[in-house]
Amino acid sequence: MLVSRKVECSDDKFNKWIELGGWEFFSVLTSGAALLLDAEWMVQQAESGGILKPRQALPPAAFKSESGVVAGTPTCYMPDPKLHVVCISHCWLQADHPDPRGHNLRILARALRLLDANMWGPGPRRMGPWAVFMDLCCIHQNCRDRKGVPQQRTYQRLEGSDKFADGAIGRFDSENVLFKEALGSLGSFYSHPCTYVFMLTKFPEDYQTAAYTHSADTEQYFNRGWCYCESSWAVLTKPSDLTLNLGLSTGDEISYRKLVEVCSAERKPPVFPDAFEVELQRKAFTNGKDDRPRVAELYRDAFAKRLQYSQRLLFRNLQWDDEHMKQLVTALAASGAGPNLQLLDLRGNRAGDEGAARLAEAFRAPGAFPKLRELNLSENQLGAAGAAHLAEAFQASGTLPELESLHLDGNRIGKEGAWHLQKALRAPGAVPRLKRLTLKDNSIGKRTKIELKAVLRRPGMWEFSCQLDD
Repeated sequence: MLVSRKVECSDDKFNKWIELGGWEFFSVLTSGAALLLDAEWMVQQAESGGILKPRQALPPAAFKSESGVVAGTPTCYMPDPKLHVVCISHCWLQADHPDPRGHNLRILARALRLLDANMWGPGPRRMGPWAVFMDLCCIHQNCRDRKGVPQQRTYQRLEGSDKFADGAIGRFDSENVLFKEALGSLGSFYSHPCTYVFMLTKFPEDYQTAAYTHSADTEQYFNRGWCYCESSWAVLTKPSDLTLNLGLSTGDEISYRKLVEVCSAERKPPVFPDAFEVELQRKAFTNGKDDRPRVAELYRDAFAKRLQYSQRLLFRNLQWDDEHMKQLVTALAASGAGPNLQLLDLRGNRAGDEGAARLAEAFRAPGAFPKLRELNLSENQLGAAGAAHLAEAFQASGTLPELESLHLDGNRIGKEGAWHLQKALRAPGAVPRLKRLTLKDNSIGKRTKIELKAVLRRPGMWEFSCQLDD
């Protein structure tokens, strides 16, 4: 099967797709359990005032072929490429349709345009090769009437029965098999480190009016079980610019970068599965008896798979404070992420001295982070006490044995904090492979700079780079 895919698209795109982890989706795409939407078709629907329909009611032109999905992958000349797959997490605004008036579709179309322009430049108004995963359109729905004809909306099960309203069939038996397979793949789509996730967390302004037919479930986004799970999957390992809460958008953003700045705010750290399961008990499900244990298991599987094998975690500019740092280090320790992690980028948060203490404690744990090569804590409101916590950890035997780069720019470390670092780095065996330290904009003083540079010019460290200018 993989060989045939290679024939249908260029070698470089196929190889990049595999390298980025696209192989995870081959099974569910080749079986037909999930089909991905063509983003250009989706945007055209929004711009023409249309609405989306259940998968079985959509024309073939709505979907991308497997080879088309692979062909959208940026090749090696692109810096830090990602899979061109966008996953949509959203509330169903009605029991029979998630977006009957096209409100969310228009929001998505705008975000997709900004994403595309960010990647390919403004150019002609045509979307690049993006594929979209959205449950209504991509997996089989209960939309077949009593004659088996797919309709524009779904049918609901009768209370306490396996039958559907109006005598509808719902799904064919063969579609039910594929539907169950697709449910098992949801964690891969939303938690994959190289897919994008757009969360639609805000209801339309007219939601409480007669414009919508309300079901019993009118809970907000984060109070719904599946939405809570999808949003938790989306923050496990993705960089800051790949998980966006479009409910925070003002509608005035003129670039994807600005959209990221606005819509990555309030993002939470990874949630430990036990804590996730406790919180899940408070969430609403249409069918909680079956879905709640299924969701808990799917989340636990994705948590272990993603964090345990992650080599790079880029959680920049998320405004995480010391409590968020506590949650992060708990998740990393519980998942066994430390042994494989090579880069931890926390630039632009609000860890503060207490957050530094939490991280330092994690670094000191026996065998923790043996492969970590780069740590970025720039612009984290660290003071002298925070530097002292880190310095104490660096002196402990075996702490961060492979650390080569440490970034502490833009904090409030001052002379006292620099002195703690200087003392720690003098200790025998302290971070033995450190080659780069950045301490710009920390008001450490000229004399302290000279002393610190002298300490860092140790035998065997001829490649050392030290940026201390204020």
